[in-house]
Amino acid sequence: MKKLLNLVIMTTVCTILFTGCTLEKKPVSKTNIKYPVINNESKFSLNDKIYFLMVDRFNDASVENNIETNKNVKTTFHGGDILGVKEKLDYIKSMGFTAIWITPVVDNDLGGYHGYWAKDFYNVDENFGTIEDLKELTQEAHKKGIKIILDYVVNHTGPKSDLLTDGKHENWFHYKKIINDYTNKEEVEDGWLAGLPDLNTENPDVRKYLIDNAIWWIKETNVDGFRLDTVRHVPESFWNEFSYKIKEQYPDFYMIGEVWDSNVDTLEKYHELGLDGLLDYSLYYGIKDTFKDGGFVTKLLKAIENDKKFKDPSLNGIFIDNHDNARYFSLVRYNVNYLKEALTFMYSYPEIPIVYYGTEIPMKGGNDPDNRKDMQWNKVKDSKIIPYIKMLNSFRDKYVSNFKVVANDNKFIAYEVSKGNSKALVISNVYNGEKNISFEYKAKSLINYETKEDLSKYLVNGKITMTLKESENIILIVK
Repeated sequence: MKKLLNLVIMTTVCTILFTGCTLEKKPVSKTNIKYPVINNESKFSLNDKIYFLMVDRFNDASVENNIETNKNVKTTFHGGDILGVKEKLDYIKSMGFTAIWITPVVDNDLGGYHGYWAKDFYNVDENFGTIEDLKELTQEAHKKGIKIILDYVVNHTGPKSDLLTDGKHENWFHYKKIINDYTNKEEVEDGWLAGLPDLNTENPDVRKYLIDNAIWWIKETNVDGFRLDTVRHVPESFWNEFSYKIKEQYPDFYMIGEVWDSNVDTLEKYHELGLDGLLDYSLYYGIKDTFKDGGFVTKLLKAIENDKKFKDPSLNGIFIDNHDNARYFSLVRYNVNYLKEALTFMYSYPEIPIVYYGTEIPMKGGNDPDNRKDMQWNKVKDSKIIPYIKMLNSFRDKYVSNFKVVANDNKFIAYEVSKGNSKALVISNVYNGEKNISFEYKAKSLINYETKEDLSKYLVNGKITMTLKESENIILIVK
């Protein structure tokens, strides 16, 4: 009788708290099934450059869908929509971007302006527009040679998802528990990240639902790739099955995962499960600890060395900021030169560069939600970074395939990039003051890529000797 009473009490508590918990054990995962990795040629390559934007914060093209809009509140909808992205396709293309990654557009819980609180996996949120708008965006983007990457979330739902309480989805969620130890694999995979209901992806029914849904979005909208959210919070066996089932039908579909970890060994295992690329957090930390006042080149060198552990990093994404990390311009205390150095390295490295909307202005912004402000279109016309990004785009197309560091100390780095018979040398002074730089280098001539000025005078007897100004960056064409 006592056991029965305890059973009733526990069930009641679970229902009242809407935690989606259940007294049954989780179904045994089909972890014994190892799906082969399908390595067909991807739609993406080193020739791509991705522009990442938050739909709600980018551009408002239709006031008709401004349903929850309140620009005075940082954490709710501000009016940006799918048609707003379509309206700015030419602007994005003009900077040289070949792909656009957009935040999730699924129907979200109240206040889910960011798109990561899914309420209905099969609908577009009314604040963003309609699925027809998304189809139209993809179609128009393709006409302009631009690919579309859709952000997709399988780890959790919104805080008030109907799946929690409708009585039809028993055992679809893990017991509610906070993640206290991010080194504990079970906690990370089963815990409720940011208090959000954690989907039980060990459950075959949940797996099937999510995989079928992902394939439905591809079929309906013709998007070219997924950026997969919170990858490390979902069992590895799920990603193996997920990637296989998608590639089975869409072999050239691109999948890039967000694994918020700087350990390359941790990142690489997701390649082995079938994902094409990862957001390279190892290089992110190396960049932000180097190109700044007080930065050290050794931080970047360590990240570059770690990157060699990837079997093929070419489809990884390299970035300097995003909606989860403070804007780079703010991190470097609004020093445009450090921002340029970071962008130059990002465009020179043989991974796919990802630029966060507003970096081209450049926009300021600390941690979330300060890094998610509305795009400041009034600053576009006078931006000095937009021409620089256009220059880097052309430079990358012609010179970037191979990469090697040729010289450095703790306050400067010189690295060489090449593609076919074209070769260039980039020298960056990390020091917040003038620096004399000298190192051995074999070349016949040096031409400043930006100004076309002949700088061969700095090349004497197989040695480059020059002085760079505070946080100065120079790109040299090598003959």
